[in-house]
Amino acid sequence: MAARVSLRRILGSQTGIPPQDLVIEEAENRKPRLVLPPGATPVYFNVSHSGDYAVIAVSTEAEVGIDIEEIRTDCPVDDLSRRYYSAREHAWLRSLQPPERLEAFYRLWTIKEAVLKCAGLGLSVPPQVVEVHLAKSGAPSITSRDESRKSLEQLQVRELQVTAGYAGSLAVAAYTDIRVVVEAP
Repeated sequence: MAARVSLRRILGSQTGIPPQDLVIEEAENRKPRLVLPPGATPVYFNVSHSGDYAVIAVSTEAEVGIDIEEIRTDCPVDDLSRRYYSAREHAWLRSLQPPERLEAFYRLWTIKEAVLKCAGLGLSVPPQVVEVHLAKSGAPSITSRDESRKSLEQLQVRELQVTAGYAGSLAVAAYTDIRVVVEAP
């Protein structure tokens, strides 16, 4: 509820429309979108919440996708990475020591989800289609393992340092100034 209130407040400040008058279309299996009057500057947004936190990304320039995940120590990392990650990603994770493996698992997951949300696909596309390459320094890069989804490789990705015990990532369809809001209820 707090994330929805914050989203409406932020979108209202971006559009000049009172928060209670905003129309957010939430069609089944489609990314929510803000319905604006003809000629209005589009406003793109995305929301994610996990544990005690929610993150909101807003842009007037390009589509955005954002994800946050609470890092849970009881996560069956090996089983989930075998099922949802590429063979290369799974092998890389297995090469890490357990504490590093857990954090890396969540880093990869938030990147995958942010990318798929930005593209408006969500988990309708298997996460192993998005292969993540973490750089020692700089932004992660994406390889699409599905030729029909090569456009995913053009998305810009940035990892977010939200708070201890969480992983977060942002994907955007262009280099642009993105506002990210993190709130605890």
